Amino acid sequence: MYRSTREGKFTYVNASLAKMLGYTVEELMVKNLNREVYADPMDRERIIEKFLPMRLVDGAEVEFRKSDGSTITIQLWGHAIELADGTMSFDASVLDISHVKRQQRDLERTAKILDLVVMQMPALYWVVDRELRITRTGGAVREVLGYPGDRFMGVRLGAVHAFEPGSADPVPYHERALRGEVLNYDTTYRGKQLAVTVAPYRQDGAIIGAIGTTLDVTSSRALERRLVDAQRAESLGVLAGGLAHDFNNLLVAVIGNADLALRDLPRGMPGRSAVENIRDAGLRAAELTHQLLTFSGRAGAGTTRLAPAVVIDELLRIFGAGMPPEISVTTDVPAQLSLRADPGQLRQVLLNLITNARDALVGAGHTHGEIAIRGELVEHDGLPTGDDVMLAAAGSYVLIEVRDDGAGMDDETRRHVFEPFFTTKEHGHGIGLAAVLGIVRAHQGGLRLRTGDGAGATFQVLWPAAATQPGRAPTPPPTPSTRVVLVIDDEDLVRDVLARMIEDLGYGALTAADGATGLALLETSSIDVVLVDLTMPRMSGRDVIEQLRARRPSLPIILCSGFDRDGQGPVHADAYLPKPFRIDVLERTLAKLLPP
Repeated sequence: MYRSTREGKFTYVNASLAKMLGYTVEELMVKNLNREVYADPMDRERIIEKFLPMRLVDGAEVEFRKSDGSTITIQLWGHAIELADGTMSFDASVLDISHVKRQQRDLERTAKILDLVVMQMPALYWVVDRELRITRTGGAVREVLGYPGDRFMGVRLGAVHAFEPGSADPVPYHERALRGEVLNYDTTYRGKQLAVTVAPYRQDGAIIGAIGTTLDVTSSRALERRLVDAQRAESLGVLAGGLAHDFNNLLVAVIGNADLALRDLPRGMPGRSAVENIRDAGLRAAELTHQLLTFSGRAGAGTTRLAPAVVIDELLRIFGAGMPPEISVTTDVPAQLSLRADPGQLRQVLLNLITNARDALVGAGHTHGEIAIRGELVEHDGLPTGDDVMLAAAGSYVLIEVRDDGAGMDDETRRHVFEPFFTTKEHGHGIGLAAVLGIVRAHQGGLRLRTGDGAGATFQVLWPAAATQPGRAPTPPPTPSTRVVLVIDDEDLVRDVLARMIEDLGYGALTAADGATGLALLETSSIDVVLVDLTMPRMSGRDVIEQLRARRPSLPIILCSGFDRDGQGPVHADAYLPKPFRIDVLERTLAKLLPP
Protein backbone atom coordinates (compact mmCIF):
# COMPACT_ATOMS: atom_id res chain seq x y z
CA MET A 1 0.00 0.00 0.00
CA TYR A 2 1.03 3.60 -0.46
CA ARG A 3 -0.18 7.17 -0.15
CA SER A 4 0.87 9.89 -2.59
CA THR A 5 0.24 13.47 -3.55
CA ARG A 6 -1.30 14.66 -6.79
CA GLU A 7 2.22 15.35 -8.12
CA GLY A 8 3.39 11.77 -7.41
CA LYS A 9 5.37 12.27 -4.18
CA PHE A 10 5.11 9.36 -1.73
CA THR A 11 3.93 10.26 1.76
CA TYR A 12 3.73 6.61 2.85
CA VAL A 13 4.76 3.18 1.52
CA ASN A 14 4.60 -0.15 3.29
CA ALA A 15 7.32 -2.81 3.33
CA SER A 16 5.40 -5.14 0.97
CA LEU A 17 5.32 -2.56 -1.81
CA ALA A 18 9.01 -1.77 -1.34
CA LYS A 19 9.89 -5.48 -1.54
CA MET A 20 7.61 -5.94 -4.59
CA LEU A 21 9.55 -3.23 -6.46
CA GLY A 22 13.01 -4.25 -5.19
CA TYR A 23 13.66 -1.29 -2.85
CA THR A 24 13.88 -0.58 0.83
CA VAL A 25 11.15 1.61 2.26
CA GLU A 26 13.60 4.49 2.57
CA GLU A 27 14.75 4.13 -1.08
CA LEU A 28 11.19 4.02 -2.38
CA MET A 29 10.03 7.03 -0.37
CA VAL A 30 12.34 9.36 -2.32
CA LYS A 31 11.18 8.09 -5.71
CA ASN A 32 8.67 10.03 -7.80
CA LEU A 33 5.62 7.90 -8.55
CA ASN A 34 5.02 9.46 -11.96
CA ARG A 35 8.55 9.42 -13.35
CA GLU A 36 10.24 6.49 -11.59
CA VAL A 37 7.54 3.94 -10.69
CA TYR A 38 4.97 4.07 -13.49
CA ALA A 39 6.44 2.44 -16.60
CA ASP A 40 4.48 4.99 -18.63
CA PRO A 41 3.96 8.32 -16.75
CA MET A 42 0.93 9.06 -18.89
CA ASP A 43 -0.85 6.02 -17.40
CA ARG A 44 -1.15 7.82 -14.04
CA GLU A 45 -2.57 10.92 -15.70
CA ARG A 46 -5.14 8.82 -17.55
CA ILE A 47 -6.15 7.01 -14.34
CA ILE A 48 -6.55 10.28 -12.43
CA GLU A 49 -8.59 11.81 -15.23
CA LYS A 50 -10.86 8.76 -15.40
CA PHE A 51 -11.37 7.99 -11.70
CA LEU A 52 -10.98 11.35 -9.93
CA PRO A 53 -14.61 12.39 -10.46
CA MET A 54 -15.69 9.20 -8.63
CA ARG A 55 -13.00 9.64 -5.92
CA LEU A 56 -12.00 5.96 -6.21
CA VAL A 57 -9.97 3.55 -8.35
CA ASP A 58 -11.45 0.09 -8.93
CA GLY A 59 -9.00 -2.48 -10.34
CA ALA A 60 -7.14 -0.39 -12.93
CA GLU A 61 -4.34 -2.34 -14.64
CA VAL A 62 -0.98 -0.60 -15.22
CA GLU A 63 2.70 -1.49 -15.35
CA PHE A 64 5.16 -0.51 -12.55
CA ARG A 65 8.93 -0.41 -13.05
CA LYS A 66 11.12 -2.27 -10.56
CA SER A 67 14.54 -1.19 -9.30
CA ASP A 68 16.30 -3.43 -11.88
CA GLY A 69 14.41 -1.83 -14.78
CA SER A 70 12.01 -4.74 -15.37
CA THR A 71 8.27 -4.22 -15.24
CA ILE A 72 5.36 -5.94 -13.50
CA THR A 73 1.64 -5.73 -14.18
CA ILE A 74 -0.36 -4.55 -11.16
CA GLN A 75 -3.95 -3.76 -10.27
CA LEU A 76 -4.82 -0.61 -8.28
CA TRP A 77 -7.61 -0.13 -5.79
CA GLY A 78 -7.91 3.09 -3.87
CA HIS A 79 -9.62 6.38 -3.24
CA ALA A 80 -8.87 10.10 -3.29
CA ILE A 81 -8.89 12.25 -0.12
CA GLU A 82 -9.24 16.03 -0.13
CA LEU A 83 -7.03 17.46 2.63
CA ALA A 84 -7.86 20.49 4.77
CA ASP A 85 -5.63 22.72 2.69
CA GLY A 86 -7.56 21.78 -0.46
CA THR A 87 -4.92 19.49 -1.92
CA MET A 88 -5.58 15.88 -2.97
CA SER A 89 -4.03 12.76 -1.48
CA PHE A 90 -4.35 9.28 -2.92
CA ASP A 91 -4.49 6.07 -0.91
CA ALA A 92 -3.90 2.92 -3.00
CA SER A 93 -3.55 -0.84 -2.62
CA VAL A 94 -1.35 -2.66 -5.17
CA LEU A 95 -1.76 -6.29 -6.31
CA ASP A 96 0.94 -7.92 -8.50
CA ILE A 97 -0.93 -9.85 -11.24
CA SER A 98 2.05 -10.47 -13.56
CA HIS A 99 1.83 -14.24 -13.21
CA VAL A 100 -1.90 -14.16 -13.91
CA LYS A 101 -1.37 -12.10 -17.07
CA ARG A 102 1.38 -14.48 -18.21
CA GLN A 103 -0.95 -17.43 -17.72
CA GLN A 104 -3.70 -15.62 -19.61
CA ARG A 105 -1.35 -14.88 -22.49
CA ASP A 106 -0.17 -18.49 -22.53
CA LEU A 107 -3.77 -19.73 -22.51
CA GLU A 108 -4.75 -17.32 -25.28
CA ARG A 109 -1.74 -18.36 -27.35
CA THR A 110 -2.53 -22.05 -26.79
CA ALA A 111 -6.19 -21.51 -27.68
CA LYS A 112 -5.17 -19.66 -30.84
CA ILE A 113 -2.79 -22.45 -31.87
CA LEU A 114 -5.47 -25.07 -31.19
CA ASP A 115 -7.95 -23.10 -33.26
CA LEU A 116 -5.44 -22.96 -36.13
CA VAL A 117 -4.77 -26.70 -35.87
CA VAL A 118 -8.49 -27.48 -35.81
CA MET A 119 -9.08 -25.24 -38.82
CA GLN A 120 -6.35 -26.94 -40.84
CA MET A 121 -7.67 -30.46 -40.21
CA PRO A 122 -10.48 -29.29 -41.18
CA ALA A 123 -12.48 -29.66 -37.97
CA LEU A 124 -14.67 -27.64 -35.66
CA TYR A 125 -15.94 -27.77 -32.09
CA TRP A 126 -18.79 -26.45 -29.98
CA VAL A 127 -19.80 -26.30 -26.31
CA VAL A 128 -23.36 -26.59 -25.00
CA ASP A 129 -24.68 -26.04 -21.47
CA ARG A 130 -27.00 -28.39 -19.62
CA GLU A 131 -29.94 -26.92 -21.54
CA LEU A 132 -28.19 -27.89 -24.79
CA ARG A 133 -27.78 -24.24 -25.64
CA ILE A 134 -24.68 -23.47 -27.77
CA THR A 135 -22.32 -21.28 -25.75
CA ARG A 136 -19.16 -21.45 -27.83
CA THR A 137 -17.90 -22.56 -31.25
CA GLY A 138 -14.49 -22.65 -32.90
CA GLY A 139 -12.40 -24.12 -35.68
CA ALA A 140 -13.15 -24.22 -39.40
CA VAL A 141 -16.89 -23.56 -39.13
CA ARG A 142 -17.10 -21.35 -42.21
CA GLU A 143 -14.71 -23.54 -44.24
CA VAL A 144 -16.61 -26.77 -43.48
CA LEU A 145 -20.22 -25.64 -43.10
CA GLY A 146 -20.24 -22.42 -45.07
CA TYR A 147 -21.57 -20.04 -42.40
CA PRO A 148 -20.00 -17.94 -39.59
CA GLY A 149 -19.21 -19.64 -36.31
CA ASP A 150 -21.60 -17.48 -34.27
CA ARG A 151 -24.63 -18.17 -36.48
CA PHE A 152 -26.34 -20.38 -33.90
CA MET A 153 -24.74 -18.95 -30.77
CA GLY A 154 -27.22 -19.14 -27.87
CA VAL A 155 -29.60 -21.40 -29.82
CA ARG A 156 -30.63 -24.85 -28.54
CA LEU A 157 -29.39 -27.86 -30.52
CA GLY A 158 -32.94 -29.10 -31.07
CA ALA A 159 -33.88 -25.84 -32.78
CA VAL A 160 -30.78 -25.99 -35.00
CA HIS A 161 -31.64 -29.55 -36.06
CA ALA A 162 -35.27 -28.60 -36.74
CA PHE A 163 -34.20 -25.59 -38.83
CA GLU A 164 -31.54 -27.41 -40.86
CA PRO A 165 -31.61 -31.15 -40.11
CA GLY A 166 -28.74 -33.54 -40.67
CA SER A 167 -29.02 -37.28 -41.18
CA ALA A 168 -28.58 -37.88 -37.41
CA ASP A 169 -30.35 -36.00 -34.60
CA PRO A 170 -27.61 -34.59 -32.30
CA VAL A 171 -29.88 -34.09 -29.28
CA PRO A 172 -29.93 -37.71 -27.95
CA TYR A 173 -26.15 -37.99 -28.23
CA HIS A 174 -25.60 -34.75 -26.29
CA GLU A 175 -28.14 -35.78 -23.65
CA ARG A 176 -26.18 -39.01 -23.10
CA ALA A 177 -22.97 -36.97 -22.86
CA LEU A 178 -24.58 -34.93 -20.09
CA ARG A 179 -25.00 -38.27 -18.27
CA GLY A 180 -21.28 -38.98 -18.57
CA GLU A 181 -20.92 -40.96 -21.84
CA VAL A 182 -18.43 -40.34 -24.64
CA LEU A 183 -20.05 -41.04 -28.02
CA ASN A 184 -19.01 -41.22 -31.67
CA TYR A 185 -21.37 -41.06 -34.62
CA ASP A 186 -21.46 -40.10 -38.32
CA THR A 187 -23.87 -37.67 -39.88
CA THR A 188 -24.43 -35.93 -43.21
CA TYR A 189 -25.05 -32.19 -42.82
CA ARG A 190 -25.13 -29.51 -45.52
CA GLY A 191 -23.79 -32.00 -48.06
CA LYS A 192 -20.76 -32.93 -45.93
CA GLN A 193 -20.02 -36.25 -44.23
CA LEU A 194 -18.98 -35.54 -40.65
CA ALA A 195 -17.43 -37.78 -37.98
CA VAL A 196 -18.66 -36.47 -34.61
CA THR A 197 -17.44 -37.04 -31.04
CA VAL A 198 -19.45 -35.79 -28.06
CA ALA A 199 -18.07 -35.87 -24.49
CA PRO A 200 -19.05 -34.46 -21.07
CA TYR A 201 -17.79 -30.97 -20.18
CA ARG A 202 -16.69 -31.07 -16.56
CA GLN A 203 -15.75 -28.29 -14.14
CA ASP A 204 -14.53 -29.16 -10.63
CA GLY A 205 -15.76 -32.70 -11.24
CA ALA A 206 -19.32 -31.69 -12.10
CA ILE A 207 -20.76 -32.02 -15.64
CA ILE A 208 -21.82 -28.53 -16.69
CA GLY A 209 -22.37 -29.23 -20.37
CA ALA A 210 -21.05 -31.16 -23.37
CA ILE A 211 -18.24 -30.62 -25.85
CA GLY A 212 -18.69 -31.71 -29.46
CA THR A 213 -16.00 -32.03 -32.10
CA THR A 214 -16.37 -32.99 -35.74
CA LEU A 215 -14.08 -33.73 -38.65
CA ASP A 216 -15.04 -33.34 -42.30
CA VAL A 217 -14.45 -36.85 -43.73
CA THR A 218 -16.25 -36.32 -47.04
CA SER A 219 -13.11 -36.83 -49.16
CA SER A 220 -11.74 -39.76 -47.16
CA ARG A 221 -15.08 -41.60 -47.19
CA ALA A 222 -15.33 -41.07 -50.95
CA LEU A 223 -11.82 -42.50 -51.27
CA GLU A 224 -12.84 -45.49 -49.12
CA ARG A 225 -15.87 -46.14 -51.34
CA ARG A 226 -13.70 -45.98 -54.43
CA LEU A 227 -11.26 -48.42 -52.85
CA VAL A 228 -14.12 -50.84 -52.19
CA ASP A 229 -15.32 -50.37 -55.76
CA ALA A 230 -11.79 -50.98 -57.04
CA GLN A 231 -11.46 -54.13 -54.92
CA ARG A 232 -14.79 -55.39 -56.24
CA ALA A 233 -13.71 -54.66 -59.82
CA GLU A 234 -10.40 -56.41 -59.12
CA SER A 235 -12.22 -59.51 -57.85
CA LEU A 236 -14.44 -59.55 -60.92
CA GLY A 237 -11.35 -59.11 -63.05
CA VAL A 238 -9.55 -62.05 -61.48
CA LEU A 239 -12.60 -64.27 -62.05
CA ALA A 240 -13.10 -63.06 -65.63
CA GLY A 241 -9.39 -63.34 -66.42
CA GLY A 242 -9.10 -66.90 -65.13
CA LEU A 243 -12.09 -68.10 -67.12
CA ALA A 244 -10.97 -66.28 -70.26
CA HIS A 245 -7.45 -67.71 -69.98
CA ASP A 246 -8.67 -71.30 -69.92
CA PHE A 247 -11.16 -70.59 -72.68
CA ASN A 248 -8.46 -68.93 -74.80
CA ASN A 249 -6.32 -72.06 -74.72
CA LEU A 250 -9.28 -74.05 -76.03
CA LEU A 251 -9.83 -71.45 -78.74
CA VAL A 252 -6.18 -71.74 -79.84
CA ALA A 253 -6.84 -75.42 -80.54
CA VAL A 254 -10.22 -74.75 -82.21
CA ILE A 255 -9.06 -71.90 -84.47
CA GLY A 256 -5.66 -73.45 -85.16
CA ASN A 257 -7.12 -76.80 -86.18
CA ALA A 258 -9.77 -75.06 -88.28
CA ASP A 259 -7.07 -73.06 -90.09
CA LEU A 260 -5.04 -76.21 -90.70
CA ALA A 261 -8.11 -78.02 -92.04
CA LEU A 262 -8.97 -75.13 -94.35
CA ARG A 263 -5.44 -75.20 -95.82
CA ASP A 264 -6.11 -78.83 -96.83
CA LEU A 265 -9.66 -78.27 -98.09
CA PRO A 266 -9.94 -76.63 -101.54
CA ARG A 267 -12.70 -74.10 -102.12
CA GLY A 268 -16.00 -75.72 -103.06
CA MET A 269 -15.14 -79.00 -101.36
CA PRO A 270 -17.94 -80.44 -99.18
CA GLY A 271 -17.46 -79.61 -95.50
CA ARG A 272 -15.31 -76.51 -96.06
CA SER A 273 -18.14 -74.08 -95.20
CA ALA A 274 -18.75 -75.92 -91.93
CA VAL A 275 -15.06 -75.60 -90.98
CA GLU A 276 -15.15 -71.90 -91.93
CA ASN A 277 -18.16 -71.44 -89.63
CA ILE A 278 -16.26 -73.15 -86.81
CA ARG A 279 -13.30 -70.82 -87.32
CA ASP A 280 -15.51 -67.69 -87.50
CA ALA A 281 -17.40 -68.67 -84.36
CA GLY A 282 -14.06 -69.21 -82.61
CA LEU A 283 -12.87 -65.78 -83.68
CA ARG A 284 -16.05 -64.14 -82.31
CA ALA A 285 -15.58 -66.03 -79.06
CA ALA A 286 -11.98 -64.78 -78.98
CA GLU A 287 -13.26 -61.19 -79.19
CA LEU A 288 -15.41 -61.80 -76.11
CA THR A 289 -12.54 -63.31 -74.12
CA HIS A 290 -10.33 -60.39 -75.17
CA GLN A 291 -12.88 -57.96 -73.73
CA LEU A 292 -12.97 -59.93 -70.47
CA LEU A 293 -9.18 -60.03 -70.28
CA THR A 294 -8.96 -56.32 -71.01
CA PHE A 295 -11.35 -55.57 -68.17
CA SER A 296 -9.36 -57.82 -65.83
CA GLY A 297 -6.16 -55.92 -66.60
CA ARG A 298 -4.43 -59.14 -67.66
CA ALA A 299 -4.80 -58.80 -71.42
CA GLY A 300 -1.47 -59.16 -73.07
CA ALA A 301 1.89 -57.97 -71.82
CA GLY A 302 3.84 -56.75 -74.84
CA THR A 303 4.77 -53.07 -75.05
CA THR A 304 6.77 -50.79 -77.29
CA ARG A 305 7.80 -47.13 -77.33
CA LEU A 306 5.13 -44.90 -78.80
CA ALA A 307 4.59 -41.20 -79.45
CA PRO A 308 1.00 -40.49 -78.28
CA ALA A 309 0.77 -37.36 -80.44
CA VAL A 310 1.01 -39.50 -83.58
CA VAL A 311 -1.63 -41.96 -82.34
CA ILE A 312 -4.02 -39.15 -81.35
CA ASP A 313 -3.65 -37.37 -84.71
CA GLU A 314 -4.33 -40.64 -86.52
CA LEU A 315 -7.46 -41.32 -84.45
CA LEU A 316 -8.82 -37.81 -84.93
CA ARG A 317 -8.39 -38.09 -88.70
CA ILE A 318 -10.42 -41.30 -88.64
CA PHE A 319 -12.87 -39.88 -86.15
CA GLY A 320 -13.39 -36.59 -87.96
CA ALA A 321 -16.18 -37.76 -90.24
CA GLY A 322 -18.29 -38.94 -87.31
CA MET A 323 -17.77 -35.84 -85.14
CA PRO A 324 -20.74 -33.43 -85.21
CA PRO A 325 -19.73 -30.03 -86.63
CA GLU A 326 -20.92 -28.19 -83.50
CA ILE A 327 -18.28 -30.00 -81.39
CA SER A 328 -14.74 -28.63 -81.53
CA VAL A 329 -11.71 -30.75 -80.71
CA THR A 330 -8.44 -29.18 -79.54
CA THR A 331 -5.15 -30.97 -78.88
CA ASP A 332 -2.03 -30.00 -76.99
CA VAL A 333 0.21 -33.07 -77.00
CA PRO A 334 3.94 -32.38 -77.52
CA ALA A 335 5.47 -34.47 -80.30
CA GLN A 336 8.47 -35.39 -78.14
CA LEU A 337 6.38 -37.23 -75.54
CA SER A 338 7.20 -40.95 -75.46
CA LEU A 339 5.49 -43.73 -73.50
CA ARG A 340 5.50 -47.52 -73.28
CA ALA A 341 2.29 -49.29 -74.29
CA ASP A 342 0.75 -51.96 -76.44
CA PRO A 343 -0.09 -49.98 -79.64
CA GLY A 344 -3.52 -51.52 -80.12
CA GLN A 345 -4.48 -51.07 -76.48
CA LEU A 346 -3.29 -47.45 -76.42
CA ARG A 347 -5.52 -46.78 -79.44
CA GLN A 348 -8.41 -48.54 -77.72
CA VAL A 349 -8.08 -46.39 -74.58
CA LEU A 350 -7.88 -43.13 -76.53
CA LEU A 351 -10.72 -44.15 -78.85
CA ASN A 352 -12.97 -45.04 -75.89
CA LEU A 353 -12.23 -41.77 -74.08
CA ILE A 354 -12.81 -39.62 -77.19
CA THR A 355 -16.00 -41.56 -78.00
CA ASN A 356 -17.20 -41.13 -74.41
CA ALA A 357 -16.55 -37.37 -74.58
CA ARG A 358 -18.39 -37.06 -77.91
CA ASP A 359 -21.38 -39.05 -76.62
CA ALA A 360 -21.47 -36.94 -73.45
CA LEU A 361 -21.91 -33.82 -75.59
CA VAL A 362 -24.28 -35.28 -78.16
CA GLY A 363 -26.32 -37.10 -75.51
CA ALA A 364 -26.74 -33.90 -73.51
CA GLY A 365 -28.32 -32.22 -76.51
CA HIS A 366 -25.72 -29.46 -76.62
CA THR A 367 -25.78 -27.15 -79.61
CA HIS A 368 -22.04 -26.75 -79.16
CA GLY A 369 -19.27 -28.20 -77.04
CA GLU A 370 -15.56 -28.78 -76.75
CA ILE A 371 -13.32 -31.81 -76.35
CA ALA A 372 -9.81 -30.91 -75.21
CA ILE A 373 -6.96 -33.42 -75.36
CA ARG A 374 -3.60 -32.62 -73.82
CA GLY A 375 -0.45 -34.46 -72.78
CA GLU A 376 2.53 -33.76 -70.55
CA LEU A 377 5.39 -35.53 -68.80
CA VAL A 378 4.79 -35.63 -65.03
CA GLU A 379 6.62 -36.89 -61.96
CA HIS A 380 4.02 -38.62 -59.80
CA ASP A 381 4.69 -38.77 -56.04
CA GLY A 382 2.49 -41.83 -55.53
CA LEU A 383 0.15 -40.01 -53.11
CA PRO A 384 -3.63 -40.42 -53.58
CA THR A 385 -6.01 -37.65 -54.63
CA GLY A 386 -9.76 -37.41 -54.47
CA ASP A 387 -9.98 -37.95 -58.25
CA ASP A 388 -8.12 -41.29 -58.31
CA VAL A 389 -9.89 -44.26 -59.86
CA MET A 390 -6.67 -46.28 -59.87
CA LEU A 391 -3.57 -44.98 -58.09
CA ALA A 392 -0.23 -45.20 -59.89
CA ALA A 393 3.03 -45.87 -58.08
CA ALA A 394 5.55 -43.05 -57.79
CA GLY A 395 7.53 -42.48 -60.99
CA SER A 396 7.67 -40.78 -64.40
CA TYR A 397 4.50 -40.86 -66.48
CA VAL A 398 3.03 -39.36 -69.61
CA LEU A 399 -0.31 -37.86 -68.60
CA ILE A 400 -2.96 -37.92 -71.33
CA GLU A 401 -6.08 -35.89 -70.50
CA VAL A 402 -9.41 -35.96 -72.35
CA ARG A 403 -11.85 -33.30 -71.14
CA ASP A 404 -15.39 -32.44 -72.27
CA ASP A 405 -17.73 -29.68 -71.12
CA GLY A 406 -20.84 -31.87 -71.22
CA ALA A 407 -23.36 -32.69 -68.51
CA GLY A 408 -20.88 -34.58 -66.31
CA MET A 409 -21.83 -37.35 -63.88
CA ASP A 410 -23.44 -37.45 -60.47
CA ASP A 411 -21.71 -39.34 -57.63
CA GLU A 412 -23.71 -42.54 -58.16
CA THR A 413 -22.91 -42.72 -61.88
CA ARG A 414 -19.26 -42.02 -61.18
CA ARG A 415 -19.13 -44.98 -58.79
CA HIS A 416 -20.33 -47.46 -61.42
CA VAL A 417 -19.06 -46.02 -64.68
CA PHE A 418 -16.01 -48.33 -64.85
CA GLU A 419 -17.99 -51.50 -64.11
CA PRO A 420 -18.46 -53.91 -67.05
CA PHE A 421 -21.89 -53.70 -68.74
CA PHE A 422 -22.85 -50.50 -66.87
CA THR A 423 -24.00 -47.80 -69.28
CA THR A 424 -26.16 -44.69 -69.35
CA LYS A 425 -26.45 -44.78 -73.15
CA GLU A 426 -29.51 -46.13 -74.91
CA HIS A 427 -27.47 -48.40 -77.17
CA GLY A 428 -24.27 -48.73 -75.13
CA HIS A 429 -22.73 -52.07 -74.16
CA GLY A 430 -20.87 -50.86 -71.04
CA ILE A 431 -17.49 -52.34 -71.97
CA GLY A 432 -15.60 -49.21 -73.10
CA LEU A 433 -14.59 -47.60 -69.80
CA ALA A 434 -14.24 -51.00 -68.12
CA ALA A 435 -11.71 -51.84 -70.85
CA VAL A 436 -9.91 -48.53 -70.25
CA LEU A 437 -9.53 -49.40 -66.57
CA GLY A 438 -8.25 -52.88 -67.38
CA ILE A 439 -5.74 -51.70 -69.98
CA VAL A 440 -4.32 -49.02 -67.70
CA ARG A 441 -4.07 -51.56 -64.89
CA ALA A 442 -2.22 -53.98 -67.19
CA HIS A 443 0.26 -51.23 -68.08
CA GLN A 444 0.78 -50.39 -64.37
CA GLY A 445 -0.44 -46.86 -64.91
CA GLY A 446 -2.94 -44.63 -63.18
CA LEU A 447 -6.43 -43.33 -63.91
CA ARG A 448 -8.26 -40.26 -62.58
CA LEU A 449 -11.73 -38.89 -63.16
CA ARG A 450 -12.85 -35.40 -62.18
CA THR A 451 -16.53 -34.76 -62.80
CA GLY A 452 -19.74 -33.52 -61.28
CA ASP A 453 -23.38 -33.12 -62.20
CA GLY A 454 -23.37 -30.34 -64.80
CA ALA A 455 -19.59 -29.90 -64.58
CA GLY A 456 -18.33 -31.94 -67.54
CA ALA A 457 -15.83 -34.78 -67.19
CA THR A 458 -12.04 -34.91 -67.24
CA PHE A 459 -10.29 -38.27 -67.65
CA GLN A 460 -6.56 -38.44 -66.97
CA VAL A 461 -4.49 -41.52 -67.84
CA LEU A 462 -0.96 -41.92 -66.48
CA TRP A 463 1.13 -44.07 -68.86
CA PRO A 464 4.64 -45.21 -67.88
CA ALA A 465 7.07 -42.92 -69.68
CA ALA A 466 9.60 -44.40 -72.11
CA ALA A 467 13.27 -43.89 -71.34
CA THR A 468 14.15 -43.10 -74.96
CA GLN A 469 12.39 -41.55 -77.90
CA PRO A 470 10.15 -43.71 -80.12
CA GLY A 471 10.96 -44.68 -83.66
CA ARG A 472 14.30 -46.32 -83.06
CA ALA A 473 14.32 -49.70 -84.75
CA PRO A 474 15.77 -52.61 -82.77
CA THR A 475 18.95 -54.20 -84.04
CA PRO A 476 17.88 -57.14 -86.24
CA PRO A 477 19.08 -60.60 -85.23
CA PRO A 478 21.60 -62.30 -87.48
CA THR A 479 20.18 -64.39 -90.30
CA PRO A 480 19.98 -67.97 -89.01
CA SER A 481 21.24 -70.98 -90.86
CA THR A 482 18.29 -73.14 -89.78
CA ARG A 483 14.67 -72.40 -89.02
CA VAL A 484 13.57 -74.28 -85.94
CA VAL A 485 10.90 -72.91 -83.60
CA LEU A 486 10.80 -73.98 -79.95
CA VAL A 487 7.27 -73.89 -78.46
CA ILE A 488 7.11 -73.68 -74.63
CA ASP A 489 3.54 -74.05 -73.32
CA ASP A 490 2.04 -76.08 -70.48
CA GLU A 491 -1.19 -76.94 -72.39
CA ASP A 492 -1.03 -80.15 -74.46
CA LEU A 493 -3.69 -79.01 -76.94
CA VAL A 494 -1.91 -75.70 -77.53
CA ARG A 495 1.53 -77.28 -78.01
CA ASP A 496 0.13 -79.83 -80.45
CA VAL A 497 -1.70 -77.39 -82.68
CA LEU A 498 1.11 -74.80 -82.63
CA ALA A 499 3.68 -77.43 -83.64
CA ARG A 500 1.50 -78.56 -86.55
CA MET A 501 0.87 -74.95 -87.63
CA ILE A 502 4.61 -74.19 -87.56
CA GLU A 503 5.44 -77.34 -89.53
CA ASP A 504 2.67 -76.58 -92.03
CA LEU A 505 4.35 -73.19 -92.63
CA GLY A 506 7.61 -74.94 -93.50
CA TYR A 507 9.54 -74.59 -90.24
CA GLY A 508 10.81 -77.22 -87.86
CA ALA A 509 9.12 -77.45 -84.45
CA LEU A 510 10.25 -78.56 -80.99
CA THR A 511 7.93 -78.47 -77.97
CA ALA A 512 8.41 -78.26 -74.21
CA ALA A 513 5.76 -78.54 -71.50
CA ASP A 514 7.54 -76.20 -69.08
CA GLY A 515 10.30 -73.63 -68.88
CA ALA A 516 12.98 -75.92 -67.48
CA THR A 517 12.52 -78.43 -70.31
CA GLY A 518 12.60 -75.66 -72.89
CA LEU A 519 15.86 -74.22 -71.49
CA ALA A 520 17.41 -77.70 -71.54
CA LEU A 521 16.46 -78.09 -75.22
CA LEU A 522 18.12 -74.76 -75.92
CA GLU A 523 21.45 -76.26 -74.80
CA THR A 524 21.16 -79.44 -76.88
CA SER A 525 19.33 -78.32 -80.04
CA SER A 526 19.77 -75.75 -82.80
CA ILE A 527 16.92 -73.29 -82.22
CA ASP A 528 16.27 -70.08 -84.17
CA VAL A 529 13.25 -68.61 -82.43
CA VAL A 530 11.35 -69.36 -79.23
CA LEU A 531 7.58 -69.05 -78.81
CA VAL A 532 6.80 -68.99 -75.09
CA ASP A 533 3.56 -68.79 -73.14
CA LEU A 534 3.39 -66.17 -70.39
CA THR A 535 1.25 -67.96 -67.82
CA MET A 536 2.71 -71.31 -66.80
CA PRO A 537 3.12 -73.10 -63.46
CA ARG A 538 6.46 -73.31 -61.63
CA MET A 539 8.39 -71.17 -64.12
CA SER A 540 6.51 -68.31 -65.76
CA GLY A 541 7.13 -67.06 -69.26
CA ARG A 542 8.65 -63.92 -67.75
CA ASP A 543 11.27 -66.03 -65.95
CA VAL A 544 11.93 -68.11 -69.08
CA ILE A 545 12.53 -64.96 -71.13
CA GLU A 546 15.00 -63.65 -68.54
CA GLN A 547 16.94 -66.91 -68.74
CA LEU A 548 16.83 -66.89 -72.54
CA ARG A 549 18.15 -63.31 -72.65
CA ALA A 550 20.98 -64.24 -70.31
CA ARG A 551 22.02 -67.29 -72.37
CA ARG A 552 21.28 -66.15 -75.95
CA PRO A 553 20.81 -62.33 -76.03
CA SER A 554 20.25 -62.22 -79.81
CA LEU A 555 17.73 -65.10 -79.93
CA PRO A 556 14.32 -63.87 -81.22
CA ILE A 557 11.53 -64.45 -78.70
CA ILE A 558 7.77 -64.45 -79.36
CA LEU A 559 5.57 -63.94 -76.31
CA CYS A 560 2.33 -65.85 -76.80
CA SER A 561 -0.42 -65.21 -74.28
CA GLY A 562 -3.80 -63.72 -73.65
CA PHE A 563 -3.57 -63.55 -69.86
CA ASP A 564 -1.10 -62.00 -67.42
CA ARG A 565 -2.09 -64.06 -64.39
CA ASP A 566 0.52 -62.59 -62.05
CA GLY A 567 -0.32 -59.01 -63.02
CA GLN A 568 3.35 -58.01 -63.05
CA GLY A 569 3.01 -55.80 -66.08
CA PRO A 570 4.62 -55.72 -69.54
CA VAL A 571 7.23 -58.20 -70.73
CA HIS A 572 9.65 -57.05 -73.42
CA ALA A 573 9.88 -59.61 -76.22
CA ASP A 574 10.69 -59.29 -79.93
CA ALA A 575 7.11 -60.05 -80.96
CA TYR A 576 3.77 -60.63 -79.30
CA LEU A 577 0.98 -63.01 -80.33
CA PRO A 578 -2.26 -62.63 -78.36
CA LYS A 579 -4.08 -65.93 -77.92
CA PRO A 580 -5.92 -67.10 -79.94
CA PHE A 581 -4.50 -66.13 -83.33
CA ARG A 582 -4.85 -67.09 -86.99
CA ILE A 583 -2.19 -69.09 -88.80
CA ASP A 584 -1.55 -66.20 -91.20
CA VAL A 585 -0.64 -63.96 -88.22
CA LEU A 586 1.83 -66.60 -87.05
CA GLU A 587 3.24 -66.80 -90.59
CA ARG A 588 3.85 -63.04 -90.81
CA THR A 589 5.44 -62.95 -87.35
CA LEU A 590 7.88 -65.76 -88.14
CA ALA A 591 8.73 -64.24 -91.51
CA LYS A 592 9.57 -60.94 -89.82
CA LEU A 593 11.84 -62.55 -87.22
CA LEU A 594 13.39 -65.08 -89.63
CA PRO A 595 14.03 -63.12 -92.84
CA PRO A 596 15.34 -64.95 -95.92
